[in-house]
Amino acid sequence: MATLLLYLQQEMKNKIFVALFICVLLIGVFLRFYKLGEIPNSLDWDEVSQGYNAYSILTTGRDEFGASYPATIRSFNDYKPPVYTYLTTLPVKIFGLSPFSVRFPAALFGSLSMLIVYGLVYELFKKEKYARKVALLSMFFFSISPMSIQFSRTGFDANVAAFFVMLGSWLFIRYLSKEKIWPIFIGVFFLGLSIYTAHSEKIFTPLLFVFLLFYARKFLLSKKIILISLIAFFAILNIFWFFDSETKVRSKGVLFTSSTQESFDRSVREMGFDEEQNDKFNAALHNRRLVYASKYIENYLSHFNLNYLFIHGDNARHHSPGVGVLYLVSLPLILFGAFFIIRRKIYSSFILFAWLFFAPLASSFAIDAPNYQRSLIFLPAFHVFEALGLFYFISIIKKIRLSYFFIGIFLILLTLNIFYFLHQHFFHTNSEYGKYWQYGYKEAIAFVNANVDAKKRVFFANDIEQGYMFYLFYNKYSPKKYLSENGSNRMNTPCYSIDNAYFGICKEMISKGDIYITSKGEESSDFKRIKKIDYLNKEIAVEIFERL
Repeated sequence: MATLLLYLQQEMKNKIFVALFICVLLIGVFLRFYKLGEIPNSLDWDEVSQGYNAYSILTTGRDEFGASYPATIRSFNDYKPPVYTYLTTLPVKIFGLSPFSVRFPAALFGSLSMLIVYGLVYELFKKEKYARKVALLSMFFFSISPMSIQFSRTGFDANVAAFFVMLGSWLFIRYLSKEKIWPIFIGVFFLGLSIYTAHSEKIFTPLLFVFLLFYARKFLLSKKIILISLIAFFAILNIFWFFDSETKVRSKGVLFTSSTQESFDRSVREMGFDEEQNDKFNAALHNRRLVYASKYIENYLSHFNLNYLFIHGDNARHHSPGVGVLYLVSLPLILFGAFFIIRRKIYSSFILFAWLFFAPLASSFAIDAPNYQRSLIFLPAFHVFEALGLFYFISIIKKIRLSYFFIGIFLILLTLNIFYFLHQHFFHTNSEYGKYWQYGYKEAIAFVNANVDAKKRVFFANDIEQGYMFYLFYNKYSPKKYLSENGSNRMNTPCYSIDNAYFGICKEMISKGDIYITSKGEESSDFKRIKKIDYLNKEIAVEIFERL
């Protein structure tokens, strides 16, 4: 990072430029850290898992299952990549186990990414006289990006993985031009590190690495020993996950090929009918492989669906209410930028097209595509196109009359887009999207701790999803004590307990005086409601009952 700061210092001689750069950076940092632990107003199950496993590793050197410094975080049997969890140990050590600590790595690396975006874009266009302007514009659009802000304010690993990919790419491209070898290897190391940060990078990063080698072919073909060494080094970095069966568990659970969707069932029925009719032509058309290929193409193209990108978004945890992951006003700029690159035939900039093409490849295998957490690596390509488009637009418009009028109209539209997004995110996320963030779980646990006799048994219904982890996290339950009682291995039984708290299929065990926590209500006359917790929109989030 010191190298990057020195690099930026060398580039920024103009005081106005420096002031703009600092202003953009401060705005971006503010938007990522302001009320970080409060908006969204609750952690989701993956966030509490990241936090508690970091807490457990920090204090005992073991995860919730007792694995010593694990290479994958088993969590909910989804085997998360380990980097984000290990990064979380430091803020947990400094700030304690809290929502802020869990989200701190995402916000930090989201902020640092702005510096990398500037450096990366400058390197791609440094032969052009507009390089600094486009780099600063890219940094600006990245700093106010709904997509970047959303994932910088939640404890998801994709944001950190994107940082490592951008950092590795910047180091590779910058020091390739200087023919300095060791920094290139460091860049490849960070590319490899991204693979251990988010699952999607297991597909994206190797493809990008191959493209970077192609980009550097003139230099590397004259120094074949370096080429072979880079390939070998990257291969070694990938060996650890490639041969680890646990890292493949997650992919098996989310692949659309494991789905029982109607389209696949229909294909099986049609193939059976074609076989009975001896219809070889239709049998070939209804072949399951063709169905899978068609579904993959459909999923891939859905990532470029304008409705998802600019208006409604995908999963509610991946965007703010009523907005997509990009500003609507950005659409013409992105198209202008793509046209500008093609028209100018700037060789280095075609990395952006490769970046954009590779970004959805991993996510397209998933049942729930499009999924912008899995394709977050779209950043920064969209924003570089956006910056190029704005530069191209201004260069054209300034030659005609009323140019300031058109530029003013654009700035007004951009400002309205930005303020609408910020309003939706900071004022409506908690009230409209609380149910997507397991709001009420923390409040229910706090109520029981404060108002229920500690000797009473407390039962969490199955609809309190991953309730045991919320219980551990919000009680800051001693990992040493938890592991001494077999940790999360106790979940091998249908009904399991942590002290007097019960989880799983336990309802039949509830007796008089026991407490029952559920998000679906309890109409039986055998239960008396003692507490109701509402979302901010007044809908019921969680209810707490006592068995009569």
